[in-house]
Amino acid sequence: MIYLLASYLSGLEGLEFLRVLNYVSVRSIGAAVTTLAAMVLFSPPVIRMLHRAGQRDTQRSFDSHLGKSKSGTPTMGGAIIVVVVLVSLLLWSDPMSPFVWVVAASLVVFGGLGMADDLTKVRGGGADAGLSRKTKITVQVLFGLLVGVFLYVESLSPFPPEIADTIGIPFIKPAAYGGFDVHLGWVYVLFVAFVVVAISNAVNLIDGLDGLAAGTTLPTLLVYGIFAYLLGNVRLSEYLLYHFIPGVHELVVFAAAMTGALIGFLWYNSYPAQIFMGDTGSLSLGGILAAMVVLTKQELLFLLAGGLFLFVNLTHLIGDRIGIHMLGRRIFYRTPIHHTFEHLGIAEPKVVLRFTVVAMVLAVLALATIKLR
Repeated sequence: MIYLLASYLSGLEGLEFLRVLNYVSVRSIGAAVTTLAAMVLFSPPVIRMLHRAGQRDTQRSFDSHLGKSKSGTPTMGGAIIVVVVLVSLLLWSDPMSPFVWVVAASLVVFGGLGMADDLTKVRGGGADAGLSRKTKITVQVLFGLLVGVFLYVESLSPFPPEIADTIGIPFIKPAAYGGFDVHLGWVYVLFVAFVVVAISNAVNLIDGLDGLAAGTTLPTLLVYGIFAYLLGNVRLSEYLLYHFIPGVHELVVFAAAMTGALIGFLWYNSYPAQIFMGDTGSLSLGGILAAMVVLTKQELLFLLAGGLFLFVNLTHLIGDRIGIHMLGRRIFYRTPIHHTFEHLGIAEPKVVLRFTVVAMVLAVLALATIKLR
């Protein structure tokens, strides 16, 4: 809204100074300040409203002495993040950008899916009463396929035709700069669906401790925000030997809006949490990260930038599927793995801080690949 208004008014005599609002850097700052202020101002009344409405967390069944102190804390706080980010996008981004359409759709679809799961859990009286795994996976796969088709079909895709079905490989230059491109053809649609499902569930699983999901998502989100800026700039992308993707710089505004929202949410979600984001928040975070990954064409970079999420999921797979279901015994005391560290006697704030530090280190290493090509 502000972007379109500024674009129109800056063409009028005497209002040329409004061109500054066309710069993605200025709009990104505006988006971050908007979401941060909104989260700080509106979270307290929303927390009270959720508490009165009965949207409160229930005691964990797996270990009462860990979950008891958190019982009764308002949940579904991710809904605040979804709303303020969408409002900020409406104000500061280019509403005609297909890149904005995809991330906004991801936020709505995965936030809505998470909200349905949270409501079902609260009404059912426990974490086991949520939506079935099959239901959630089905929605995620369908959305992933729709995004894949949108990005692959030439008449719809925001990508240049020559790279629409390619994937990014860290350390390897594209064919235009002496390297090579990996073209997947129609398989690209299936690949996008796989990435969307894998990443959305990977981020969702890391939730469970105060401030953990928001704190570990922020560094990874910033990595893809930086890549969006570089790939959307014709000079920088050419200098760094990347494919130029026209219009992808609009994702910087989105990344900034999410950053402000997550920082504001951490004000109330850090230990001891006054509100939990619930699946409404964790699923939407996974959905938008997956969208950022495929829209910047840096899919394989997530193996490094999102390595912490993959580690948590791998240990969960080993502990749950292999240990309990196949071997009939526990390999870890509890999965996701951050709960095992709690049982080893490490305080919850220290577990969260250490996981966040790991996420930051991996983010720095991911950014190092920009020049190592």
